[in-house]
Amino acid sequence: DAVVANLDAVLGDGTRRDAIAALAAAVGAYLWVKLFDVLASNDVLERKLSRKLIHTSCGPFFVLLWPLFSASPSAKYFAAAVPVLQGIRLMAIGVGAIENEDAIRAVSREGDRTELLRGPLYYTAVLVVCTAVFWRGSPSGIAALSLMCGGDGLADIVGRRLGKGNPLPFNADKSYAGSAAMFLGGFGLSLALCAFFHALGYMSVDPGSAAGRLALIAAACTAIEALPAGSFLDDNISVPVVAVVLGGGLFQ
Repeated sequence: DAVVANLDAVLGDGTRRDAIAALAAAVGAYLWVKLFDVLASNDVLERKLSRKLIHTSCGPFFVLLWPLFSASPSAKYFAAAVPVLQGIRLMAIGVGAIENEDAIRAVSREGDRTELLRGPLYYTAVLVVCTAVFWRGSPSGIAALSLMCGGDGLADIVGRRLGKGNPLPFNADKSYAGSAAMFLGGFGLSLALCAFFHALGYMSVDPGSAAGRLALIAAACTAIEALPAGSFLDDNISVPVVAVVLGGGLFQ
């Protein structure tokens, strides 16, 4: 592909390129989260909205940086090192080894540092797996990230604002508005990212033939997210697992 060829010509290839790309991605991800924290700290954004916007946008932001990495088989491990380092940082803050009130405010619900050891850490672990295992050519991996980020993240944002008065009959904590956002956001993002990587030549499946299967995955994940199982099953685990398992069968 011409775009990839131009990137190779400009950035070179091999370990040096991947190390620089990983450093750039790590710095970019840190600044992206810091932006939302500053906006929330200055009351530009509501704290809960800021947290969910981080949830919704960080994964796609990271994925869009994947073309910076080379075609080397080891490139995905350099990329995966970015969320690995973030996971280590979350664990250190969560157990109290590092004091970082900004990070706690940015990603926790109630301001408790131990919350970082649950949802945010699971989210980071999914980024690691989808990067190191699936990488740029897998619709299943892209669907898992998209449903966790664009789907589950938007479900909460939209559900809180438009979900009053239309609860689901089997789960009063969820709404038709939130579930619609979950499906449309997750499906739309997965289709867009698959189109992006197909256009760059990384993914063999074109978005037209993938659309129906991605919609089916989005529907299944929407159903899982709507179940009244939040007290013992985190959506950051259940949603991507369902997407990967179903996608593995549909895209084999």
